[in-house]
Amino acid sequence: MSIYTRLKKYEESNGKANVAVAGAGLMGCGMVYQIDRTPGMHTALIINRTIERAVDSYIYSGFRRDEIIVSDDIAELRKAIEKGKPTVTSRPDVLRELERIDVLMDVTGAVEYGAQLALHAFEGSKHVVTMNSETDATVGCTLNALAKKAGLIYTNSDGDQPGVLQRLYDFITAFSFEVTAIINCKGFMDVNATPDSVRPWAEKQNTSLPVTTAMADGTKMNIEQAVICNAMGFIPDKRGMHGITTDLAHALDDFVAVLKNKHVVDYTLGGDFKGGVFVIAHGNDPEAVQPYMEYLKMGSGPNYLFFRPYHLCHYETPLTIAEVILDGEPLIAPIGAPIADVVAIAKKDLSAREVLDGLGGYAIYGEIDIVENARGLLPVGLTEGVTITKSIAKGEPIPMDAVELDDNSLLMRLRRDQEKLQ
Repeated sequence: MSIYTRLKKYEESNGKANVAVAGAGLMGCGMVYQIDRTPGMHTALIINRTIERAVDSYIYSGFRRDEIIVSDDIAELRKAIEKGKPTVTSRPDVLRELERIDVLMDVTGAVEYGAQLALHAFEGSKHVVTMNSETDATVGCTLNALAKKAGLIYTNSDGDQPGVLQRLYDFITAFSFEVTAIINCKGFMDVNATPDSVRPWAEKQNTSLPVTTAMADGTKMNIEQAVICNAMGFIPDKRGMHGITTDLAHALDDFVAVLKNKHVVDYTLGGDFKGGVFVIAHGNDPEAVQPYMEYLKMGSGPNYLFFRPYHLCHYETPLTIAEVILDGEPLIAPIGAPIADVVAIAKKDLSAREVLDGLGGYAIYGEIDIVENARGLLPVGLTEGVTITKSIAKGEPIPMDAVELDDNSLLMRLRRDQEKLQ
C-alpha cells in the first residue's frame, strides 16, 4: 500500500497528526504549504523568532490573517491547537508542554537553536524530523542517542541531499548492489565567497545571505556529506573531498579513476547535473549482472552510476514525517559515534581577538574530514561568536586551542556527551 493511501486511511481513523514547524524562511514557508496539502497531517504550530514571517507562512498556505492565533501563552496555544486553528509562537520551549503536537519539523538551519528545539521536543515526548543538517552534523549523534533513550525518533529528512541520497542508497542496495560512492552535485563553489559577493544570488533566490554564502563556499555541502557519513558509515577520501569537474557522461569513469577508498562521499563541480545526486555501485556477482545491465543501457560494468536528477526539498519532506507517524521509523539518523566532522578553515587571515561570525559569513568555511583527523580542530558548528586567541593564516584549519569557547554552552555540553558515544 502506498504512503499516500496509508496516510488517507490514517486520517480517516485518527484525524490529522499535528506537526510543529520551526523556521519560516524560504524552506519553512514551503514546508507549511506542503504539509497542509498532505493527507494525515497539518501544520498545527509555527515556531519562529520573527512572528510576522510565521504569520506570512500561514497566509501563503491559504489562511486569512484574522484566522491565525499568535501567542506565547501555553494555555492559549493549547486551546487554539485543540480547535485546529493555525497557531504561531516565538517560544521553542512550548514544545515541552503542548501535548497535542506529535512531530517537530526543524527547518531553521541554526546550530544551537536547532539543538534547543530538539531537546524541548524530546522533553515533551515529540519526534523530531530535521532539515537542519547544520545541527545534525554538529551534535546529531548525541541528539539521536537522547531520542532513542526516550523512545522517540530523530531523523534527517527527504527532500534535501542527505535524505535523497539515503533513499537512493536503500533502493540500490535492496537489489544486492554494493554502493561504493555517494555523490553530491555542486554547480559552483568559491571558498572565498562572502555575504557581499553572493548578495545578487540571495536577492534573486529569496534566501538569506548566510544561507547563500554557506552554499556558495561549500560549507553546506560538506555538512550534508558529514550527515551521510555519520548515518551510513561512509568517509571522505581526503579533507574537503576531491570535488571532480565532470558531466553525467563521464562522471563514472572520472570518479572511479580518482577515488582511493571504498564507501566514500564526494561531489561534482559544474556539469549537467542540476539539482541531481548519484551513487556508484557494483553488483556482487559481476558476471551475472553485466549482460542484464548492459541490456538495460546502464553500461558494461562492473561499476554503474545511478542518477536521480532532482531533490525537491519541502515537497518531499512530508514522506519522512509520514514514516515517523505511520511506522515509527527514521529515514536517516546517526548510527552511533561520529565518523566525520566539518572543520573550520580560515577564509581570510584571522587576527587575535577577532570574533568569528559563524556559518555563511566572512571569516570561515567548512571542510569535511574523518573524526580522527578532525580532533583538536574547531568544528564549523561552534564558530558563531567565538573569539580567536592567536593569528590564523588564510586557508588554515582553526585549532580548538586558538579560540575561546564557553564550556558551559549547550553545544559544548552536547559535544562532550558525543565524545563518549561508542
